[in-house]
Amino acid sequence: MKANILIVEDNINLSSLYKEALEVDFKVKVVSTLKDARNFLSWAEAIILDLQLPDGDGLAIIPEAIRINPVAVIFVITAYGTISKAVEAIRLGAIDFLEKPVDLEQLISNLKKHLSNKAVDIVAASPSMRRILKLAKKVATTPFPVLISGETGVGKEILARYIHKNSNRSPFITLNCASIPKDLTESLLFGHIKGAFTGAIESRKGLVAAAQGGTLFLDEIGELPINVQPKLLRFLDQKTYQVLGSTKEERADVRIIAATNRDLKQEIKRGNFREDLYFRLATFPIKIPPLRERKEDIIALIDKKIEELSKMLNKTLFIEEKAKSLLLSLSYPGNVRELFNILERAAVISDTSITFDFIKGILETEELDLDEMNTQEESGDFWVQTKRETEKKERQIILAALAAAGWNKAAAARALKISYKTLLKRMKKLGIDSRIPSSIGY
Repeated sequence: MKANILIVEDNINLSSLYKEALEVDFKVKVVSTLKDARNFLSWAEAIILDLQLPDGDGLAIIPEAIRINPVAVIFVITAYGTISKAVEAIRLGAIDFLEKPVDLEQLISNLKKHLSNKAVDIVAASPSMRRILKLAKKVATTPFPVLISGETGVGKEILARYIHKNSNRSPFITLNCASIPKDLTESLLFGHIKGAFTGAIESRKGLVAAAQGGTLFLDEIGELPINVQPKLLRFLDQKTYQVLGSTKEERADVRIIAATNRDLKQEIKRGNFREDLYFRLATFPIKIPPLRERKEDIIALIDKKIEELSKMLNKTLFIEEKAKSLLLSLSYPGNVRELFNILERAAVISDTSITFDFIKGILETEELDLDEMNTQEESGDFWVQTKRETEKKERQIILAALAAAGWNKAAAARALKISYKTLLKRMKKLGIDSRIPSSIGY
């Protein structure tokens, strides 16, 4: 089943662009006012919310949306110069924000990440992952902080949600420390009183207060500003904090789970991270190994993802054993996320059977930097022939993606994991007519 996405945007051109990009993977409804948005709050699994709407400030609907539909994920879209409002949206319960002009690939990637992370279903076929889940379950019922480390894409947030799910705590609030302007981090975490700084026209509570009784997940903890780190340390030690601008001490029962893809010990040596905070966070350290070191999980993940894609795309998908073997041989620098991206592209473009040659073609396309190749001086017949063959393959893949997407170029670009602009550029370069053809020849 496709997830339900509500777009709240009064700019018709933007809302149409978002809808075209999203409707291949999701069920999409578009509204232009807060009044109309209220009719779909219980329906939406994710909400893409503009903050400047004809009948009010988009911030106003966030608490109502969370009250009606606590599991919905909310993304806010903000114009340049209104970052402080986006930060306030996260304080109210939004999961993330994106600045205009919106990177559509990033929007889709973020939606898939957060929607999949809601379902805490972890594949653990390998001995290392089974050990991790066993430890996570033991840690879950304790109040101690947990530090999850691992490369990008290994599933750190999913593990954090798994720990939370087994903790009997509520709510689960997330903050990506890298996505917030450094000068607003302390206010976002601990709140501020009116007049605490320029622009603080009213008092606001922070995420620590909002997470009372639950879990606060601090992703990319290595990006936490050095001046905020001692205040987090104090909270971890004493469960107390001060609202910015206040001398009053506040208390909160909040469990901290942090995650990082950095080597924090190296960051300590560089002076970017406090050693005492590291040891406090690492009361229970859990390191998720990269996918290349747990091959047993790859086949299980492939089977699980193919099953999900079959339901999502409403077609029965099969993957050849030879194709599985090829996927098993890859090193996956992008880990689980990279594996899923390959499978998603294959599922959208293929009819039912995902073959070895199909996966090989996708991988070859990813490895070639065609723009760089075209700027290099051609020398000798070998290079001319290689370029010609490469362009022939690329043309076939682009035509297949367009055909599978019903000639919807935004959808085809998404399936190929390239930007809409890049697709148009490559179509022009390869002589592919942008109009829908009456018949398609490869």
